[in-house]
Amino acid sequence: MRQTDLYLLRRLLVALGAATGALCPLLLLATAARFVDDIVERGVAVELFIALVLLALPYLAGAALPLALLIAVVLVYVRLSADSETIIMRAAGVSDLRLAAPGLLVGLAVMAIVACNALVIAPVSEREVRSLQSSLKNRFSVLFVQPGVFRQIGRHMMLFVQDSAGNGEYSGVLFQDNSDAGRRITYMAERGTVAIESGIPRLALFNGSRQEIDKETGRLTLVYFDLNTIELNLPTIPKRTRSRRERTLGELLDPSAEEVGERSVAKHRAEGHFRLASGLMPGAVTVVALACMLLGGENRRDQSFRPALAGALAFGLLVGAYAAKAAVAKLPALVALQYAVGAAPILIGLFLLARSGRRPLSA
Repeated sequence: MRQTDLYLLRRLLVALGAATGALCPLLLLATAARFVDDIVERGVAVELFIALVLLALPYLAGAALPLALLIAVVLVYVRLSADSETIIMRAAGVSDLRLAAPGLLVGLAVMAIVACNALVIAPVSEREVRSLQSSLKNRFSVLFVQPGVFRQIGRHMMLFVQDSAGNGEYSGVLFQDNSDAGRRITYMAERGTVAIESGIPRLALFNGSRQEIDKETGRLTLVYFDLNTIELNLPTIPKRTRSRRERTLGELLDPSAEEVGERSVAKHRAEGHFRLASGLMPGAVTVVALACMLLGGENRRDQSFRPALAGALAFGLLVGAYAAKAAVAKLPALVALQYAVGAAPILIGLFLLARSGRRPLSA
């Protein structure tokens, strides 16, 4: 590999890292917005919220990495042109395709990362996110009781706490159990803790009282206790229907009509082909950006126009990929369109770069 190739490769990797770092705050914000309800309505702990955000990141990374790659390629080659380095390289006999080689190598590496993420990492992460959210909404919701708010637990139990010390510890606890049709039981305690043992939530109350009212006779029974442990017999969590995001590639390409419904079969297959084709998008973005930045010689009047053109074309490709998925979901015969959106720009761009050869310098 030539020194010029190593020089360009090093600058591209630095720019890619910087662009990815710049996009990370936006990526985290977009991901965090998805779980706002879990914080506001369920009082999810900060640690669990961070875990949800990190698990959801891979799904958005598939769209963020091509954008970071586009920014890196455009910035590096704009700087090369501004410093007249491309003029020197061309004067030394370096062709456009050779100038583009380091960018193509970085694009190939990002293609592999995006493909691996789309086919393996993102579905597994999304499955964990959905499973955790389902647990929060059902059996484990008792762990996240907001102070001053009555929390309905199951159909027949109610829990209220005055204050929370975190980690399932509360003070000023009121718990009412109406599961028995013949009596109503109310617990009041100075403090209490909630823990999950063997998958079953248990409420431990300290320094409190147990009031039981017989609904037929109206008789009140009052008992004081130092410690009382209550097993919260919550209903079994219903089987969750998995979304297309969390299914494996095999399940998407060959879905069961009985499980997903006859109308959703085409949508699942479109999602499967979209995952396969998503690996082509970083390559398409890279080739389009390189073609816009390198073809046409060194005409100074075009230097401000080329980055805008590269960005517009690359953004159009990313939007076109999602539009193709929507079209294939309605007309499965158009499945080749999903691959053409990524493959066609790569082939056309490489052909133009190779055909350009060693260009003479222009004013």
